[in-house]
Amino acid sequence: MNESGMESLRTSGVVGDRIAGTVLAVLAAGAWWHSHSFATGFMQPVGPGAFPRLVSVPLGLLALYLILRPGFNQRWPHRAALLRQVGALMLLGGYSAFLEPWGFLPASLVTVIVLIRLFGAPWKQSLVSGAILTVGLYALFEFALGMPLPNMPGLSW
Repeated sequence: MNESGMESLRTSGVVGDRIAGTVLAVLAAGAWWHSHSFATGFMQPVGPGAFPRLVSVPLGLLALYLILRPGFNQRWPHRAALLRQVGALMLLGGYSAFLEPWGFLPASLVTVIVLIRLFGAPWKQSLVSGAILTVGLYALFEFALGMPLPNMPGLSW
C-alpha cells in the first residue's frame, strides 16, 4: 500500500479511537451520575451504587487516555463485527432498562444467553454458561458481598 493510503488508514484509526473514547467517557459519567440514584438500606455500609462508581472511574480514565493518546489501530472492524458490537451495546442498554422491573436473575440470564449467542456460541453452551454465570454472580453479590440485587416480581427472600 502506498504512503497516502497508510496515512488515511492511520487517521481513521485515530478518529475511531477518539470517538470510542468520547462515547466511553460519556458512559462513565452517566454511570457515575446514575449510581447515586440507587437506594441504600438502613445501616448498610456499601450500597448498590458502589459497583457502578467503582467501574466508572477506570472506565473514565481509560476513555480519557483513548481521547488524548489514540492507539495504533490501523482499521475499522468489518461490518459483521460492527453489527455485533452495536447489538451488544443495545443488549446492555436493554439490560439496564429491564433490571429493576424483571429482577436480577431473569434479566441477567436473558442478557448473558443472548450475549453469548451474539458472539457465536451454540444454544446449549449458551444456556448452560448463562445459567452458571447468572447464579454465580447472584451468589457473589447477594451472599458473599452482601449487596442486595433487585428481586424478581413476586419473589422476596
